[in-house]
Amino acid sequence: MTTVLGILLISYLLIGFEAIIPGGVLGILGFAGLCIASYYAYIEFGGWFAPSITFLLGGMGAIALVFAEFKWLSKSPLGKKLFLSKTVSGSSNVDERDPGIVGKTGESITELHPEGLVRIGDKEYDAFCEEGLLPKGSKVLVTGLDDFRIRIRPE
Repeated sequence: MTTVLGILLISYLLIGFEAIIPGGVLGILGFAGLCIASYYAYIEFGGWFAPSITFLLGGMGAIALVFAEFKWLSKSPLGKKLFLSKTVSGSSNVDERDPGIVGKTGESITELHPEGLVRIGDKEYDAFCEEGLLPKGSKVLVTGLDDFRIRIRPE
């Protein structure tokens, strides 16, 4: 009986540390410990009743431990360091593409192979060269718009 309780205690410790050190390994070892405790209950008491009760009550105890730990841990000083409490506010970037840019000319700021930066007017854009490589400083013509870039070709 002491062996079964000792293995259950070690399993609970492993499952408890899983909440602090995530990764799944300690949780899997804790679950394996529940299975081993059930096996030792079978060896010690025989039949199917003792191992079943050991596994079911041990599993329910582990689940209760995890819920209690997350309830306590979120309010403890250690939990406040582990869990995020701030929210991120803001919005995504505004779509700055101008359909009127198609047909305008500009200059490549970087080498395009086949992607890089171009300057059209006074703005810089991510660009895709439809004809492959293009050296820095080349004159370009905007041929279309993609989701996050413009399509260009040499002028």
